[in-house]
Amino acid sequence: MRLLLIALLALTTSAALIAQTTIGLRAGYGQSALRSGETFDVVTEQTGWIAAPSLGVFAELPLSDLITLRPGLEYNRRGTSVGLTQGVDLFGVRLPVGARARTTFDYLEAPLLVQLNLPTEGTVQPYALVGPSVGYALSGKLRTSARALIDFRLSTTDINLEAINYERLHVGLVAGAGLKAQVGIGAALFLEARYEHGLTQPYNVPLVRDGVGFQGWNVGVGVSFAL
Repeated sequence: MRLLLIALLALTTSAALIAQTTIGLRAGYGQSALRSGETFDVVTEQTGWIAAPSLGVFAELPLSDLITLRPGLEYNRRGTSVGLTQGVDLFGVRLPVGARARTTFDYLEAPLLVQLNLPTEGTVQPYALVGPSVGYALSGKLRTSARALIDFRLSTTDINLEAINYERLHVGLVAGAGLKAQVGIGAALFLEARYEHGLTQPYNVPLVRDGVGFQGWNVGVGVSFAL
């Protein structure tokens, strides 16, 4: 792992010195949920997806006409929602029967993606993305709601990540595809979609027997400028 990080750092530095650098801004919206390896505990009714916004900046460092290295820095949200069929304690909060618990965790991310620029004859450039992303959990919240005729919020509680022994470091794999259109000299607009598969287990969910992690998808738009 150390050798890989050193090699990636050397590659990024050399590319920045010899290539034209592009910087960009990306805003995205998607869904996040838990993934589980085997079976869920009988106390769970279901797990659901939550809204997962993102915002970030990135650089494009072309290594060739086909390959571009794309490091970045992003804010991302992950989490899940769970319907309860019996009362349970979650993160120190007693949740009643029939409540829905919605947990969200905010992360500062550092993706390092490799962009494959697909051949094209027009001004719109299709591309594919793949690579790792390393993040750090900044904060978490637990929101509970109940349903009568409509959903209404019961409470919102800040989650003490240290108290629950939450694994703040998050490592995931990202894959996606997009379209990039030149709109001026050195400027471009893009639209892309991503899927992320978490490799780390953030915490031991009381409602789930086996190890869990996060998964999610995200659709983003943005603009980039050549320096």
